[in-house]
Amino acid sequence: MHAHCRTPAPQPQRLQLRHAVMLALLLSPCGNALADNVGGAVAVASSLIDRGIAIAPNRVTLQTAGYWLPSPGWSTSVSAALQSPSLSKPVAFTIQGARAWMLDDRWQMQASLLYYAYPADRQSRTFDRQEASLAWSYRDMLTFSLSTFNFPRAQRSPWNKVIDVTASVPLSSSFSLSAGAGISDFPAMTYGAASSGRYRYGQLGLKWNHAAWTVKLDRILTSSNTPRAQGGPGETPWVGMVSRAF
Repeated sequence: MHAHCRTPAPQPQRLQLRHAVMLALLLSPCGNALADNVGGAVAVASSLIDRGIAIAPNRVTLQTAGYWLPSPGWSTSVSAALQSPSLSKPVAFTIQGARAWMLDDRWQMQASLLYYAYPADRQSRTFDRQEASLAWSYRDMLTFSLSTFNFPRAQRSPWNKVIDVTASVPLSSSFSLSAGAGISDFPAMTYGAASSGRYRYGQLGLKWNHAAWTVKLDRILTSSNTPRAQGGPGETPWVGMVSRAF
């Protein structure tokens, strides 16, 4: 979720972008940083999907993101999403802090803290989410992560567990096949669900990279009991994205 390229930093941003859905759509590891420790991206996507759930109306979405690597192993990143036709009010913000460690020349591990904010209206803000995760990545090709999250604005919100696995298989110097699968808890009354439960999701896609440009097309798959965000669309089987890193 490839053709690979080298960066001067020890790759902490690569792992964080695997399991943070917003930033995974945006920050390409092949982008040229403005400096050794700063970079970002702009993208246009057909929809806004988070772990198989459409979290905003099914409209063209403009996304921007940036990261800063303050010291070896440490990273911070922020992202924002705006939707057509006005592109005037953000529908989502994400902020992340992370610490990465190289375990050997093939494996790395990363611990992350994230906050997702949905400021569109009062109802959307009830789905603001705080999350902690621990992930392991093998040569930028396979990532396994464990996460826990809750909804701080809810009156009662237990901590929910998530397991994610993503993989990327290079097909050529420019094309790669990406796949992912996950399972997540959801509490009662969240995303319109009548009771708590657990759902499954995944995606299978094709990605093209050239210099700072990335084009992706993903097929989204979810289990029959997948909840939906209140006010958001139901099933969104295909998601396309074009991005440019800088």
